[in-house]
Amino acid sequence: MKQDIVNKILSETETGYDMMSQKFSQTRKFFWRGLEFIKDYAKTGDKILDYGCGNGRLLELFLDKKINYTGVDSSQKLLNLAKNKYPQESANFLKIDPSQPSLPFEDDFFNSTYAIAVFHHFPKEHAEKMAQELYRVTKKDGYIVITVWNLWQRKYLKNILKNWLEKISDKSDLDWKGCHISFKNNQGGVFRRYHHAFTIRELEKIFEAAGFKTEKCEVIDGKNIVFVGKK
Repeated sequence: MKQDIVNKILSETETGYDMMSQKFSQTRKFFWRGLEFIKDYAKTGDKILDYGCGNGRLLELFLDKKINYTGVDSSQKLLNLAKNKYPQESANFLKIDPSQPSLPFEDDFFNSTYAIAVFHHFPKEHAEKMAQELYRVTKKDGYIVITVWNLWQRKYLKNILKNWLEKISDKSDLDWKGCHISFKNNQGGVFRRYHHAFTIRELEKIFEAAGFKTEKCEVIDGKNIVFVGKK
């Protein structure tokens, strides 16, 4: 995919989350059932990176652990909600530029790195760059936990098939596993967001290429693909 298309997708994703920040946060008050086990990849005293933190709900998993939490996101409005909800000193929230494949942290800085429901918004080219960057900021023997939506479900297949037809007709700039899915903004208006339909093996290969060793990569409850890697 051409870089200008990639940048356009990333910019539209930032705008989209700003547009639906209130609605998104109201429907993301608690962490998804079935994924609670990912808290076991962090221990008391660890430095944790929540890449694409949204409203900060990952923190709910660590209420029984004293961790140093850093959440980064491209949506300033979601970050504002996170800061209001989690004002504790051990939680830090930072705005990042979605089109820049770099993070303002030193090498080997975090014990564990999380990216929950983030990478499916990235074209594959950007996903590969960010996997490398997350490897850089994760400590040796540290863990990375990635979840993406399993878009190979019946309710999403029509979106993927629509893009295939448009690709064949030379009417789509997306890749073959890309699609648009409609959402409602804070006012109830409908807009579309880009999604990449990862397979288990594709997700695994991206993070293995970055340097992580696969501990787990599987579909959970049919809804999410979960990758756990170790540096």
